[in-house]
Amino acid sequence: MLIAALAALVPAARALERAAADNPAPSSEAPTEEVVVVGEHAGPRLWRVRKGDHVLWILGTVSPLPKRMIWQSDAVQTVLQETQEVVPGWPAFGIGANPFTALRLYIQWRRIQKPPDHMKLREALPPQLYARFSALKSRYAPNDEHLEELRPMLAAERLLEKVLDASGLTLHNEVQQTVLKLARKQGVRIRQDKLKIDDPVDVLKDVGATPRASEVACLEAIVTRLETDLGSMQARATAWALGDVDTLRRLPHPDDRTACLAAVTASERVKKLVARASEDWMIAVEDRLARNRSTLAVQSMDRLLGDGGSLAALRQKGYTVEGP
Repeated sequence: MLIAALAALVPAARALERAAADNPAPSSEAPTEEVVVVGEHAGPRLWRVRKGDHVLWILGTVSPLPKRMIWQSDAVQTVLQETQEVVPGWPAFGIGANPFTALRLYIQWRRIQKPPDHMKLREALPPQLYARFSALKSRYAPNDEHLEELRPMLAAERLLEKVLDASGLTLHNEVQQTVLKLARKQGVRIRQDKLKIDDPVDVLKDVGATPRASEVACLEAIVTRLETDLGSMQARATAWALGDVDTLRRLPHPDDRTACLAAVTASERVKKLVARASEDWMIAVEDRLARNRSTLAVQSMDRLLGDGGSLAALRQKGYTVEGP
């Protein structure tokens, strides 16, 4: 989700936040049927992109995934034996090593948790939307009173995580992190460009200044998705675990991120950061495909598939694309 990506802009603040947070009391109910995908699963086959005798292997990922699934990575380990470089799906974010900057980030991150006018969700949301939000909260997070105190877009993220957890799903099944760990173990270079943020505190201030109407639109999009798409999210997670790419192509991909992206990119500074992060992957894989005999890349399925996806773009540029 976009908010999680923005949190990656401030790793020091996020780590301090996790260390200081209280664990909310668990719900006593089992509100929905969980995804029944346990044990080891290999996920989908890799795509193979060719240019002459050079090859780019691409692992497509989805989020969320079944939380009790163990990713079986034999295919990736085999590819890594002949691979010169790995390209992750998202750049690393660099904020420098100044401890005072880290402290200022933490203070600013804490400051933007709540809306600047200290208005609770009941007051900030239209009555009908608040009723829909409350129905989801009552079912999936009845004991989490902190939700009411958060600004709308952070409440949306927290509610999403609660609903997914109750539904047997997780946003934190780190397939890419496993790939990078395997690459380091086998001595394979990792091409993860560091997106330097010269003014990280100002970036957080910009996010904190997001108009309330934009945040409400983001929360409404998440609520709508949780009301209408939970079954499809479970089906997509299961299809990925079973390597069923045909099902992934057929299932709808409602884009609640559009509203949330619009919310946080009202700032030109944040908009440029998001655009740079999105563009860097295609530049990196084309560069590595030209340089290396074999390269492995990771990218989300929603960016790979479809007429406007990265696989279609690579075909249009004349590369041979083979895969599931």
